[in-house]
Amino acid sequence: MKIFIITDLEGVSGINGRKADEVGNKIINTDAACRLLTEEVNAVVEGLLEAGADEIHILDGHGGSNSIQIENLHPAAELFISGGDLAPVTYIDSSYDAALQIGAHAMMGTGNGVMHHTFNSHGVVNMWLNGELIGEIGIEGLQCAYFGVPTILVSGDLAACHEAKAFFGKIETVETKTGISRYTVRNYNPVRVRQKLKEGAKKALLAKSDFPVKNLNGPYEIKVQLMCPNMADNYEKAGAERLDQSTILLKSDDFLDVWAQRNGWAPGVHNKKFNIINGNSNE
Repeated sequence: MKIFIITDLEGVSGINGRKADEVGNKIINTDAACRLLTEEVNAVVEGLLEAGADEIHILDGHGGSNSIQIENLHPAAELFISGGDLAPVTYIDSSYDAALQIGAHAMMGTGNGVMHHTFNSHGVVNMWLNGELIGEIGIEGLQCAYFGVPTILVSGDLAACHEAKAFFGKIETVETKTGISRYTVRNYNPVRVRQKLKEGAKKALLAKSDFPVKNLNGPYEIKVQLMCPNMADNYEKAGAERLDQSTILLKSDDFLDVWAQRNGWAPGVHNKKFNIINGNSNE
């Protein structure tokens, strides 16, 4: 079985943060944070191997895609690092059997969500997909669903796990900590968390047929409320509809195309560049 893992950093046990500029997040003790993330990923890999996985690919999904210590990564796993202006918006395709999200956090505005934000803690107030608030957990799940791949497990703080259950319905979750406010948190012991991650990953993969592929019918509209009017300028230049000085609207009949537009691609260009047609990659 071929498995895809998407990682973030804020939702790992022991990861702590502070306000960077009265708005955005800043993770402290980054060396320890990267080590703790890598150890959580390795625990998940162990569980997946015990459940029969034979090919495991990981996307380093935090910030500049430079958070996993590849020298300490489990030898059974391979690592995607995303960088450059021509990077695809997702590295998954229809050849995978299941997906997991490790180290997830809640969307912007979640009161007890540890370092909660939606893709850009310094720039995004809120994001809606087809009129419903959505965060990174939902978007990443839909990227996998686009290729027919179910998300079977999400780990992160308690608020992130609640968000995952509300979005997916049927999902295995592993809680790593409980948020009191954005930067105040009760971390669970990392050793115990890693054991739960190993057990949870094994359990989820053995029962992967129980987890449905999240379905969302088009057409698609993504509305993004930005923190400053100037942040909307480049979206408008690329063809987005500007609803007001700080809010833009993107539209497409194809989910991956509308998400690519949010990442700066002109309509239709991303999927053509990477030869993606109706949820399939021909590369």
